Amino acid sequence: MATREEIRRLEQEKLMEWSRKYQQVQEREAKRSLLVKVLYTEDYKTLSIKLLLAAVAWLFIGGAFALFLRGQAGLSSEGVPVVLDPSYYFQAMTNHVMDMVFGAAFTAVFSLAFYMIPALNGSRLVKWPKVANFGFWLNNFALFMMNLGGIQNQYLFTFLNPLQASVTWYIGYGTMVVAEWLEMASVIGTSFEGRVQGKLVPTPIGFIVMDMIMMALANIPVFIADMWSLFSPIGGLNIYLFGIPNAEVWKGLFWFADHPLVYFAPYALTGAIVAITPLYARRPMYSVRFTRWLIPVLFVLGSSVYVHHIVDDPWPLILRDIFAQTSTALVAVPFAALWLLFFITLGDPRKLKWDPGFAFIFAAAVWNIIGGIQAEPTNPTPSLDPTIHNTGWIFGHFHIMLAIYSVGGLLGALYVVGPDLFGKNWYSTKLGWLHFWGWQAGMGLFAIASSEGGFFGLIRREVAWAGFYEVYYQLLLIGGWLAGFATIIFAYNLILTLLYGEKVPKTDIPMWAVQTVAMERYAMRREGYKEEEMPVALPADGMIRLEENSGISNGTPVGAKALDNNSLDVSKGSPSKGLTDPGKS
Repeated sequence: MATREEIRRLEQEKLMEWSRKYQQVQEREAKRSLLVKVLYTEDYKTLSIKLLLAAVAWLFIGGAFALFLRGQAGLSSEGVPVVLDPSYYFQAMTNHVMDMVFGAAFTAVFSLAFYMIPALNGSRLVKWPKVANFGFWLNNFALFMMNLGGIQNQYLFTFLNPLQASVTWYIGYGTMVVAEWLEMASVIGTSFEGRVQGKLVPTPIGFIVMDMIMMALANIPVFIADMWSLFSPIGGLNIYLFGIPNAEVWKGLFWFADHPLVYFAPYALTGAIVAITPLYARRPMYSVRFTRWLIPVLFVLGSSVYVHHIVDDPWPLILRDIFAQTSTALVAVPFAALWLLFFITLGDPRKLKWDPGFAFIFAAAVWNIIGGIQAEPTNPTPSLDPTIHNTGWIFGHFHIMLAIYSVGGLLGALYVVGPDLFGKNWYSTKLGWLHFWGWQAGMGLFAIASSEGGFFGLIRREVAWAGFYEVYYQLLLIGGWLAGFATIIFAYNLILTLLYGEKVPKTDIPMWAVQTVAMERYAMRREGYKEEEMPVALPADGMIRLEENSGISNGTPVGAKALDNNSLDVSKGSPSKGLTDPGKS
């Protein structure tokens, strides 16, 4: 068994090896103009910022479609074209969902992954950057193809034959899946680029990599369904493969396999929350071992929540019982365990130092619990599913889970790590708080109004309805615009930060990552993990100084001497410096 000193020496050698490679990356980056960096970059921070800005752009595009919808529905219950002609109503709905889910949320997840993994493992290296950059641009091209489908795109959210999506929609969707596979391959490769044989990766990386694997597998039947539909008469090529109508294949493969995709943002967000929570609690997660066990449990259950939208179709009863009801109920258990760990770790919230970033994350936890409670009584059963899934109850649930939980949580993570990612403090704390309260009020009102309206029968996928329901659509209009204005405030703060934000001291390894890994190593030692299997210890000051004879100077890694003496000081290098300091009580 190697001694602690030998282990530390091997870790330092690995950090130096990665550092030399990263210096070469920086030298190549210095020769590239800004335009070239936009098209292609090897630097993990530049790549992450590029993805982030694209996610924000799609947030605005998808949000514009949403406001068209909310304006039309909130001003007329009779389908009179006040804002949109009824023929374009479902097109806007389709494009809104595609842009928000695949354009904004999914791109933000890739941005998070390409930034957090190299920071936490200490490598600062992206594996296969050409694949990552090509996947990014291909994904944006595919999304534009889907948006350009015209009024035929109303097919996606009506599923009424013979309505159909355009050929460009099917081609764009298939292209988007390929692009996602490319980005996921690069993310997974990046995790191995910074992995040392025999050592565990930091827990947040485990969640993110698991997420990528689950998404890659779930995309296989979705891609098959998309290609099948493209070749069929509805797809425009008029080919019946094996004589099977494409409508049933689409429902069987797309909806059967689609539901695991909704966990793509939550699982990556879980990794970010596990990394960030100790910074505010000033102690490790309550149980590292239990937290790590959540990774395979969530993978198995998240991958088995199928037949979620077609329970009224003639599928074998055993499939509906196991996948539609049992798995959907069981997946709530690990989430409940996650939030229990989260709240135990934080302790008394009155003793925490709050800032907009942590407020977004805390609110995301609360809303996920609310959304889960809302969904469980309506597990897809033959008696409820056909009715419930066509009411506002479901899109109320969906907006809780995607907008307030997933997107809200990702925004919180950005507020926390933003100063290191941008190299600048956030321009305004007040604007951050305005963004938080505007988003919570707007999307909260949206979720409550749609859920209550759905409880009383507010119909989904219609352009006209009884006047009784119009008050709910008016509340949805108000909630949507509140969230829209909050997003404008966020974008304004982001632009001012990039242009005029106060520069922060630069370290080789982000200090939030140093502190997170340090506390995880301390907890692992306390829980009986072996020294040689712990994640690589990062330098206490975040600096990797190359010296020919002595390796990394001034670098007793955090997790060694500091944690052995129980003297970890998380007040230095606060990840949200400029908003508040989670290390100061």
